[in-house]
Amino acid sequence: MNQEQLSQHPYIQQILELSRLHEDRKVLHEKAGSVLQQMGNDTEFLKQVLQRNFDDDGYLKQTWSQYNIPFLYIFENEDVVMKIHFFAAHPSHANGIAAHCIHHHNNYILTTAGILGSGYETMLFEKNIVTEGNKTRLRVNKHFTQQEYPVHTIDSWEPHIVYLPESYSATLQLWTPDKKRATDSLRHNPLLKALKTPLRKAIQLLGMEKQFGISVVNTVQWYPDGDAFVGIDENEYFAPTRSAVGPEIDSYSIQTVCRFILEKGIMDAGYLQEVMNRPQTPDYYKPWLQKLIQGEDIPETFAKTEINIPTKTYTREDVMRAAGYSLS
Repeated sequence: MNQEQLSQHPYIQQILELSRLHEDRKVLHEKAGSVLQQMGNDTEFLKQVLQRNFDDDGYLKQTWSQYNIPFLYIFENEDVVMKIHFFAAHPSHANGIAAHCIHHHNNYILTTAGILGSGYETMLFEKNIVTEGNKTRLRVNKHFTQQEYPVHTIDSWEPHIVYLPESYSATLQLWTPDKKRATDSLRHNPLLKALKTPLRKAIQLLGMEKQFGISVVNTVQWYPDGDAFVGIDENEYFAPTRSAVGPEIDSYSIQTVCRFILEKGIMDAGYLQEVMNRPQTPDYYKPWLQKLIQGEDIPETFAKTEINIPTKTYTREDVMRAAGYSLS
């Protein structure tokens, strides 16, 4: 199954129709939440999503890294992107430990539906970011868990933090630009994709990032440091994880995907055997597929315990202290 075939599924057609009807992207996200939940609860649909990925040479041949959150594609065009992301727990299953730095998604709006596991805890911050010297002030606007809000939306340019879930979890996600732009279709133009980097640099040099809906040259993320937050350049922050590739990361990533197949009950032994027998299927898939076919357990994967900041990790309490909340 390929994307074109999956795109005809009634769920995808509902999302595309909502996108057509609602020029206001926030209204689209509000209307789409219930459809995302239906997708995540429909075993037969999820089986088709799995096939859309395992039948795709691009997915099979991708280079996994620690920067990638293990995922499955659902659908993508110039207006919407839909994926399933998998979130591993801390090895101790502790809660309140940051998964990454505080960040925003530039001009993208994200609606996420928890479809498996405990779900994560998150904080959304006010957009009025005040920086004085090397210190930044961030105020918590909303603090909740996915159990409290199984479907929630994160606005464009809205800083937020996700804490590691207590148990292995999965979310089904809808991403859209904050508004439709005449330039949106350029992201999918095969001729212009080859010129993506020089075009992006030219747009950034002209200071026209928001007009074209791309990120600024130097995007900053934040982490708590005493009574305030400190910024770190996004490229510097992600450098170690982007370079962390190789057989161990490949195996970890597909193990994480196969754990979802097991927990969500979307196993099809006949289909997985067919995938096993294909010459284009990477070797690192095969031990995990074999376990599924034979009815064996897929061990839970765990998140890395350190991130690329001086303190190596931080907690919910660190964030609350930096945001000015009394912990006494």
